[in-house]
Amino acid sequence: MPPPGPPRRIDERVLGAGTSVRFVTLLFLLLTACGSMMLTVLRGLAHGDQEGCNLAAGVDPDDGGYWAPIVAVSGQTFAYRLCTSIWAPAPPWWQVVGWPVLLTVAAALLFLLLPLRKARRGRVVPLESADPEGELRSLIDELAAVTGLAPMPRIVVDPATASVNAVVFGRTGRPVVCLDGGLLATRRTDPERFRAVLLHEFAHIANRDVTLTYLTVALWRVFLVLILLPYLLWEGHVVQGVLADGAVPRPDRAMLLAAVLVLLVHLARADTLRSREVWADVTALRWGADPRGWAAPAAPPGGPLRRALGPFLELWRTHPRSGLRQGALTDPAPLFRVSVLPLLLLGTVPVVTPTHLLRQLAPYRVDSSTNVLVAIVLVPAVLVTGVAGVALWRAVAYAVLTGGRVPSGWWAGAWLGAGMAAGSILNGDGVGWAWLPQRPAVLLVPVLAGAAFGWWITQCALLWAGTWRGRTLRPALLVSLSAGCLAMVSWLTWWLLMGVAYAGGFTVRADAMVRTVQRWFPSAAPSGDLGRLPGLTTVLPLLETVTGTPLIALTVTALWVVPLLGWAAGPAGGAPRWFSAAFPAPAEESGGPGGPPPPRVAPLRAVLLPGLLGGVLACLAVAGLQACLHTGQPGPDARGGLYALRYALLLPAVVVVPAALAGAAAGARAGRLRLLGSLVAAQVAALLGLVAAAVLVSADGCVAPLNVLSDDCAWRPVWRRPLFPYLFVLNNTLTLAAAAAVLAALAVSTAAAARAVRATRRVRRRPAGGSGTDTGTGTGTGTSSDSDSDDGRTGRRGRLAVALLCVVAVGGASATAGHQMYQAGLVTDVTANQRDYVQRFGLPYAPVSEPTRQNQVHAWYHLGGYRFIELAASYSDGLTAAGKGSSGPESWDALDGRFRAACTRWRDAGTFELAWFRVPDQIVQADWHAMIVRADRGSRGCAQALDAHDSAGLLNALRDLLAAGRCAASANARIDAVLRAGHYRGTYRTPAGGAGAACEHVGQ
Repeated sequence: MPPPGPPRRIDERVLGAGTSVRFVTLLFLLLTACGSMMLTVLRGLAHGDQEGCNLAAGVDPDDGGYWAPIVAVSGQTFAYRLCTSIWAPAPPWWQVVGWPVLLTVAAALLFLLLPLRKARRGRVVPLESADPEGELRSLIDELAAVTGLAPMPRIVVDPATASVNAVVFGRTGRPVVCLDGGLLATRRTDPERFRAVLLHEFAHIANRDVTLTYLTVALWRVFLVLILLPYLLWEGHVVQGVLADGAVPRPDRAMLLAAVLVLLVHLARADTLRSREVWADVTALRWGADPRGWAAPAAPPGGPLRRALGPFLELWRTHPRSGLRQGALTDPAPLFRVSVLPLLLLGTVPVVTPTHLLRQLAPYRVDSSTNVLVAIVLVPAVLVTGVAGVALWRAVAYAVLTGGRVPSGWWAGAWLGAGMAAGSILNGDGVGWAWLPQRPAVLLVPVLAGAAFGWWITQCALLWAGTWRGRTLRPALLVSLSAGCLAMVSWLTWWLLMGVAYAGGFTVRADAMVRTVQRWFPSAAPSGDLGRLPGLTTVLPLLETVTGTPLIALTVTALWVVPLLGWAAGPAGGAPRWFSAAFPAPAEESGGPGGPPPPRVAPLRAVLLPGLLGGVLACLAVAGLQACLHTGQPGPDARGGLYALRYALLLPAVVVVPAALAGAAAGARAGRLRLLGSLVAAQVAALLGLVAAAVLVSADGCVAPLNVLSDDCAWRPVWRRPLFPYLFVLNNTLTLAAAAAVLAALAVSTAAAARAVRATRRVRRRPAGGSGTDTGTGTGTGTSSDSDSDDGRTGRRGRLAVALLCVVAVGGASATAGHQMYQAGLVTDVTANQRDYVQRFGLPYAPVSEPTRQNQVHAWYHLGGYRFIELAASYSDGLTAAGKGSSGPESWDALDGRFRAACTRWRDAGTFELAWFRVPDQIVQADWHAMIVRADRGSRGCAQALDAHDSAGLLNALRDLLAAGRCAASANARIDAVLRAGHYRGTYRTPAGGAGAACEHVGQ
């Protein structure tokens, strides 16, 4: 057998390099850092007292935890906004927006000026001046013809530079190539080097690198001068002030986040510039450049430490080292390999940047609704999916074209997820001052999510590589990355809303969840059993957060529809066109052997049939659940509460179990595409089960043995059925079925790996010369039985059926997502959210030191609390004055004229607890709350008594209002005592003593 020839070289343009997406990522990071850092400077220059508002809210500045400050502020959102609007107002919005605009304009001007500086007279001369005979011009024109450049770039010479290099500057539409004087001298002594260097610069022009390269340089330089320098000066001023006070400066999260963001900007810039150089070399090689023309002296070998740190040090380079460039020209595999360290850094971007953006919007009272968060995470999700997805697709395409080992993708995805976990720690989400959250195990969730994301992307790439018939894979790449982007948006929305909260110790009170269930499912039955329901405060809140993620149904649908469409396309039938186009020359011309065959794909029925059978089981399971619940059906008024909740929880369960079985069966038959096979089968089964549930719920009452919620027969669409949480069931069923599919695929993959290990051991123990079975390697994805019995092609009817299924699934999921986002809106009810927050988590008093309590009371009083005490005192004085006007029996008209206004004024006291913080002292707060309760009860009772001419009612109401005045006086006296104990000035109103300041709490 003759030895194999050299492998055929692959056209690097088989897929885009992704450098344009990296540049957009750099631009996004720059603009985000610009707004965030300058907002810090502007708010610092405004000398606001946000720390005072935190103290007034009851935040302990010495508490490094996460939940206590969050609960204290979120439970008093209305008051906190009022306080910060007065004492820590945000700078005008145009100042914050103006800095990114200024950065962009300044970078554009510098971009235009840089070529003028490089091409100024006295430094460079036209080519004609250095080449009067036109010999060099002819050579350059010949090289330009080889590259196909049009129009011809302008050529200038820098005669004073002795280096053997060249540089291209200007813009992609108007490039200028500058040749060093030393390079001109080599055109005769080393023509291959001259040719290689010039082709490299022409490659920059052909690859449209010029504009992006100099925009990157301009943006970085302007960022250093306009943004980073003022920020460092301000932080230096702050540190100097802390040192002047004799204290030790402590780096806070804001400074750390700014430093990380600057680091990410620099690394993104270096990656953009470095990758452009390598790809220019590869393009020049395709045009016939001699790799020896770029040869440089080999660097001396470093020690073990230097070799270990090599990948990390390479990230900081803006120009690739010569060894990397030469290696890429000899073997392009490193260009298609996925490096995990950049993915780790990339993973921090979609977590850190939304936090910066939210903090920029927070001072301007932009409601952090779910839709706002979706809009904020959309851009980083697109960028991260683009960078990571393109890298994984390129790795798979290269492995398919060379017959190498296809990467699984889960390892790279896990590093991406680890970056998200690290970004959450840097943000302080769920952490506070500490470096680990209260539940550090929750940080494994992003790692697992990233691993699943990478696994899905690579399996999609492998599937479409075997079924796509087009000349380029880019349409298939775009479709799969769109689904991946949806998944990233949904994941980031859930993680930033609730994932970090769970990591920080998120806990819902049982009584709050009981009230939530009663609101969902009103019932006349007692709720005593609800509080003892297992998982009420753990599982149910988690399922509720999945329900509230608006794009979750559309995301899960896209994740199985995209691979199903790839399967429906069927095998390409021979070498697909993109497969042939990936090689720049035929095998006989390039001297290498032919490429490997395209990957085999299991037939569609291998994954669709288990899904259909699982769907039948799911339909039967749903009907069985209905019949089982019907046997214990309570009366019409008691079908809410625990009964309806049990129905809502069991329905997803009975659908997910058959879906998991279908996923396991399909995963076992899908070859290498186990994840996609499991996902498609599980979701088809879940979809059929949901359809059956929707029909039975909509027609509930029409089939007596299956009645659950109704007794009368009427068609009520499932989304309008009372006592049935349609979104809860839909979103959680689809999500749990997807999770079950991932677990099934993992189990099948683990079993297959174990069988392969055992087979390998048997082969090794077999005597020499024995016959064996070739297990096969490479990129095959189908099973042998599938391939032998059927070529896997799908007929026209099958494709129409698949298309109809996909249209129905995507249409229904899109309508659900649109309706859910419409209901969420962009504006939230602050009062309702605050009330719901307090009901769920309470507003407990955290134990604080006595000096801290005194500081909190001082902030509460002097930042605004004194105004409410003065109002209460004025109401009390007004009522006292009205009561002194009596000289004997009066008519009701006279009583109405004397007391109506005073009673009405006391009614406003009922808003004090909403408009301002609770008092950060439990004793004072008890008096304050008693004042508000008595004022609310007395004002309403006074108005009702005057309307009804009820003398006894009027006397009781006036007693309540007088008691409210005494409670206000008691609160004032106690605040005065606390302030004076802390060496502060006392209250503005002289404290009352004796019976005039004796507060009788409600119930005494």
